[in-house]
Amino acid sequence: MKLIAHRGWCEGAEENTLAAFARAAGDPRIAGVELDVRRVSDGGPLVVSHDPPVRGRAPLTLDDTLSLLAPTPLDLLVEIKEAGIAEDVIATLAARGVADRALVFAFAPVARSFPWSAPRQVRLGIIVEYPWQIGRTVAQHAPDVLLTGWDARAWTRAAFRAWWSLFSLEAMGQRHRLPVVVGVVQRDADLQWLTRQHIHAAVADIDRLSPCAVREGLD
Repeated sequence: MKLIAHRGWCEGAEENTLAAFARAAGDPRIAGVELDVRRVSDGGPLVVSHDPPVRGRAPLTLDDTLSLLAPTPLDLLVEIKEAGIAEDVIATLAARGVADRALVFAFAPVARSFPWSAPRQVRLGIIVEYPWQIGRTVAQHAPDVLLTGWDARAWTRAAFRAWWSLFSLEAMGQRHRLPVVVGVVQRDADLQWLTRQHIHAAVADIDRLSPCAVREGLD
C-alpha cells in the first residue's frame, strides 16, 4: 500500500507549503503527496490552497509547487477545489512533465466539470462518499481511480470501517478494475486496518501517526 502525505505532509499550519512538500520528498516512506488547487480570481494564477487564500497574503502557486516536485519521484494527487479549472490544471501538469504520475480528482459536484469524455492526459478520479454510489459513479464517469473514505465527523470513520469490514475494499476495486485510494488517515489503528484491506494507497496526516504504525503500514 502506498502512503500519500495529506496536503503535502499533514493538515495544519504548514499544509500545502513548499516546506511540507520538501519534507515528503526527503522521506523514503512517502510515495506521493496530495495537494489542493484553486484559482485566486478570474484569470488569476492557479494556487495550492485548501481554502480561499487570505487577502493580502501571497499564496503558493501551482507553478512554484511543481518546480519543487517535478524532479522528485513522488506521485501527485491533485484535488480540484472549484469547478471550471480542471483543464487548466491538467495542461499545467502536462507542461511540467508530470502528467504520467498525476491524478486529478475532486468531490462529485466539482468532478462533474472534468473533461471525462476527452482523451486523458492524466488520470482522473472522483471521491465517492457513500458505498451505494460507487457503481453508478463508475458507470457514469469511468474514472481511472476511485477515492473514498471519511471526514472529520467521528461517525463517518466508524461507519466506513463497519461497512468495509463486512464487505471488501479489495474485492470492490477488483470488480470495477480500479485502484482504490482511502483517506484521510489520522490514527494508527486505521492505517493498520487499511493495510489489511489491500488497497492501492492511503492518504494520511503523517505527523498524527507513529513511526511504528507507518513502518508496519508499508510492510
